[in-house]
Amino acid sequence: MKNSFSNLKQHPYFKYLTNKYVITLILFAVWVTFFSSNNILSQRKLRQQLKEHRAEREYYRTEIERNRRNIYLLDNDLEHLERIAREQFLMKRDNEDIFIFIEQ
Repeated sequence: MKNSFSNLKQHPYFKYLTNKYVITLILFAVWVTFFSSNNILSQRKLRQQLKEHRAEREYYRTEIERNRRNIYLLDNDLEHLERIAREQFLMKRDNEDIFIFIEQ
């Protein structure tokens, strides 16, 4: 045991690794990497959530734009309004009959 420790002491990096500042720096790096509230694992998780939120934001932006176009058409185009009313709300004219086909 004593012989292996003396061999370890003769290693060229032993002097640098036993320096109190190096030990402090290594402990600090380990603490920040694994044990702090802002560790690497939580940062990775937060980046993944940010990526998901950005994709969701883009989806809602396109939906908002699509809905704005539909609102504009409903306000300004009577043919579009009639088409939407007939297709989605099954409205009809007085002299028409509506047949609903259900695909199976």
